[in-house]
Amino acid sequence: MARAAGRGSGRLHLVLLLLWTLSRYSASSQVRQEFQVLEEQPVGTYVDVNDNDPVVKFRYFPTTSKFASVDENAQIGTVVALLTVSDSDSSTANGNISVSILGGNEQRHFEVHTSPVPNLSLIKVASVLDRERISSYNLTVSVSDNGKPMARSSFASLVIFVNDINDHPPIFQETEYRVDISEDIPKGSYIKGVSATDGDSGQNANLRYSLVSGNALGWFSISENSGLVTSAALLDREIASKIVLNISAKDQGLQPKISYTKLIVNVTDVNDQVPTFTQSTYHVSVVEHAPAGTELLVLSASDDDLGANGTIRFSFEADTPAKVQELFRLDAMSGRLSTAAELDREDQASYLLHIQAADAGSPPLHSVGKVNITLRDINDNRPVFYPVQYFANVKENEPSGSYVTTVSATDPDLGRNGTVKYIITAGDTSKFRINSNSGKISTLVPLDREEKTAYQLQVSATDGNGLRSQTQAIVTVTVIDTQDNPPIFSQRAYSFVMFENVGIGTVIGAVSATTVDLNTNISYLITSGDQRGLFTVNSAGQIIASSQIDREEQAFYQLKIVARGGDITGEAFVNITVKDLNDNAPHFIHAVEHVSAVENWSTGHVIFQARASDPDEGPNGMVVYSLKQNPRGLFHIHEKHGLITLTGPLEVTTSSYEVEVTASDKGVPQHTSNLVLIVSVYDVNDNSPVFDQLSYEVIILESEPVNSMFFKVEATDKDSGLNGEIMYDIAGGNIRDVFGIFPDGQLYIKAELDRETQDRYNLVVVASDRAVEPLSATVNVSIILDDVNDNRPLFNSTNYVFHFGEEQQRGSLVGHVFAEDKDFGPNSEIRYTFETPQQNFELNAITGELTSTLQLDRELLMRQRGASVFSFVVMSSDQGLPKPLRDQAKVQVYIQDINDNPPKFTKDIYQASISESAQNMTQLLRVSASDMDENKNGLVHYLTLIGKLDYETTSTYSLKIIAVDAGDPPISSSCLLSISILDENDNAPSFPKSSVSVDILENMRIGELVASVTASDLDSGPNADITYSITATNNHGTFSISPNTGSIFLVKKLDYETQSFYKLNITAKDNGRPPRSTSIPVVIHVRDYNDNPPVFTPGDIFKSIPENLPIASSVMTIIAHDTDADINGELEYSIVGRRQPTPDPAC
Repeated sequence: MARAAGRGSGRLHLVLLLLWTLSRYSASSQVRQEFQVLEEQPVGTYVDVNDNDPVVKFRYFPTTSKFASVDENAQIGTVVALLTVSDSDSSTANGNISVSILGGNEQRHFEVHTSPVPNLSLIKVASVLDRERISSYNLTVSVSDNGKPMARSSFASLVIFVNDINDHPPIFQETEYRVDISEDIPKGSYIKGVSATDGDSGQNANLRYSLVSGNALGWFSISENSGLVTSAALLDREIASKIVLNISAKDQGLQPKISYTKLIVNVTDVNDQVPTFTQSTYHVSVVEHAPAGTELLVLSASDDDLGANGTIRFSFEADTPAKVQELFRLDAMSGRLSTAAELDREDQASYLLHIQAADAGSPPLHSVGKVNITLRDINDNRPVFYPVQYFANVKENEPSGSYVTTVSATDPDLGRNGTVKYIITAGDTSKFRINSNSGKISTLVPLDREEKTAYQLQVSATDGNGLRSQTQAIVTVTVIDTQDNPPIFSQRAYSFVMFENVGIGTVIGAVSATTVDLNTNISYLITSGDQRGLFTVNSAGQIIASSQIDREEQAFYQLKIVARGGDITGEAFVNITVKDLNDNAPHFIHAVEHVSAVENWSTGHVIFQARASDPDEGPNGMVVYSLKQNPRGLFHIHEKHGLITLTGPLEVTTSSYEVEVTASDKGVPQHTSNLVLIVSVYDVNDNSPVFDQLSYEVIILESEPVNSMFFKVEATDKDSGLNGEIMYDIAGGNIRDVFGIFPDGQLYIKAELDRETQDRYNLVVVASDRAVEPLSATVNVSIILDDVNDNRPLFNSTNYVFHFGEEQQRGSLVGHVFAEDKDFGPNSEIRYTFETPQQNFELNAITGELTSTLQLDRELLMRQRGASVFSFVVMSSDQGLPKPLRDQAKVQVYIQDINDNPPKFTKDIYQASISESAQNMTQLLRVSASDMDENKNGLVHYLTLIGKLDYETTSTYSLKIIAVDAGDPPISSSCLLSISILDENDNAPSFPKSSVSVDILENMRIGELVASVTASDLDSGPNADITYSITATNNHGTFSISPNTGSIFLVKKLDYETQSFYKLNITAKDNGRPPRSTSIPVVIHVRDYNDNPPVFTPGDIFKSIPENLPIASSVMTIIAHDTDADINGELEYSIVGRRQPTPDPAC
């Protein structure tokens, strides 16, 4: 079997070669040999027919590239691609090529330049390119020859991609962005999304955003990919109320371009600043009795908040006693503190006021400052004596300096104003003196009763600044002798008990004094113990209540009663105990108390101890506690100790409880008072956040822009404070990190979405509270991307090539175009159309099947159009709204020829000869056949050996060459080829065996035949004539060989005992040019012949033996040798005779 390969068309045509051996085989025996027929232009002269279309090949830069590309800033004249054209036709006209651009170059951006190199053209840039306007070109290149009578053409598509050059800077949508943000937003909150576009592509349009300046406080961060600005820390308007952020957008080109914009962030106020006093405690002093309205000071507090949040009002703290508030006036707006009445230092020397500064925010914030007011003393009080009357008895003749009595005056003023000096202003100052500092009165001389029985002194008290007492003390001094008898009370001391609150005039008790002189009238006087004048004593000695007496002010009095009988006095003490009446209710220090409780405190936990005091005594002052108001029965109070404990868990949903405590005494009638206890409940983080839905499902368009917010999840937490504040995060399902979530649960888009890449996301969103040990909950958020018509229906090829046989019936399938649209629904439904109507073809709008509308004839098309190919453009469009998207592709339909012309050989019989040693692919001869059908003209076939020839096997071949075209069915013609094989010395002589082995006896005669070796040679003539020779041996000339017959003869005598083995190398060489030879080894084994007698060891052997040696005793051993081999060398010993030995002379 032979193969035929057509160079011009690239198709394979079968040529069947049948081989007959005419000389050595019968005609009925067929032997196959391998030959190959190669097509080539014939050597002979013939007239070329233009039956080949030009073939186009493109080369790109770099050469490894699979497509053409050019930089958008390429200079005019830049080479984009090389176009090489080949045409199998040989004539000047038929192979002369012209190239042009038929389509895709409407802007005339490219042109064809002919190169001096034959069949090479250059595609060059003809005008300025702009990738942002046109990013790729699909040029239809037409190549035509100038053949006669009709030119032939072919078409090729050249796709040129315009490489982007970084020639566009990023452009922000706005040159300046503004946003107002509350200062209390949590970290991570949305601030603003800035966006820039870049007209370039690839890395040249891949933008990175950054904060260039203005973020010294570190309050903000920006997503470098999306431009989303978020808070990176807690804001504080009081530190900065306006921040100007400079933001840059930089592309990622090799020489990046950068643009800038500003984001102005106005931080709005939240009432987060507590009013602050300039001092925590103010100290001020004012003279007592300053007129009402005297300014004490102007309080100052600051609040950095704005508006109402920073507007401060001053007030007395709520628990400031009303009596104190009546003494002072506070201007709420200015903070001016002044007196509202005259203040008396002697009533109260200082005041500590708690002033509250509160802002007007909602809720308001406040702080408390202290004002310590000290009253400066003035000398507004005169010294006051108590008692005013003094009585003293002095014995006559007592030595001078004797003690009389001590007067006392007090002055409530301070310092010098309150320092009291005493002086006797009336009376006999020659007899008495007074210590000016202590008021102690003593005698100056001994007194004589006969001279004077009584003295009356008037004592005045003066303070340090000379203010004298209005009432003077009267001191009556009686001089007594030993016989004088002063009034004597019936008791040295009296004790009385009275109830408080008795009526004025009530007799408390009575004292009684008597004298020896019964005619003397006795009068009574209270001289001390009753500075407030609550009691009087009448002449009968009755002590009478002269004012309302309150046990709680003083429960015990000790009065000094003086009884005067004439000039002589006596004294006694009266102890008055005031018994209690239940005239006081229990008293709480504050009417309202506040206490904090934690919600998870257990039952029995003590939260407060109520303390009320009752100044009454006994049961009247014994306080018991009860709850007048007990919300939900959650509280219990210990009746005796006032301890309030919990009876159940508190609810943080109730931020505070108001408990009313009643304090009651046990007196009759019973008195009570009440305390309101505000219990504020502090939260424990014992509740996890709870989402308002078990799961969420959200549908959004895939075209939603980056940074847009699209859905908000919401969870609640029953806890309060930070324990109830919730922050959100995405814990899973965020493939490629395309979504983000703000702290308030607002989901937003971080990166571009593409439904065709991922149509559904299942996010796991976690809500966590802000406790120290936070609790959390998760929820699934299913996000479904709704399709947007953002994908064109792309053909799977930009250039379809179909081959369609001529003469096929109308409606036959030509081919199938196919486009794919990654969108969904109507956006992905594709319709196919022609760009321009086609008369010869029909395109199924749904399936993309291309069918014929006419029966096409290739030969007719060639005559009419000069080409048998149709080129047109098909369109694909989807059904998306509002505007369908389209794509296009080129279609080339080649009309294939029908085989209706057989091949024709130039001869019927061809003869050739070839050496049997010819190499593969050796050319035998040229045969030529032509076919009038397409691509069969001028085909020349070389008959080439592709198998090994062997003259010795077959010396003559007779081949029948059949030229078969590629038609269906094929048409063929044949010719005969006779081939003679010429012999070559290609066979070396060959021995039938690879070696020869011979056994001969050592007594062989010289000249006898040892062995014969015969070789054969498949060649003929001298190439088969053989000569033999011994080429290597160890025979030492023992053997010889006949050069013609190969017979080996013995030429020297053999001796087995000298050499028993010979190896000859016999060579058979033919007489060819050059000769060939073959060698084989011949091994000759010499067999032994018994030609050597045994030989004893030389010399006589003598042996002495003792007599009487036992029979069969060994005497000696005799050794003989035989040089023969095997049995010929085996010895037997026997005694064949005896000889008497010669006696030993020594014996």
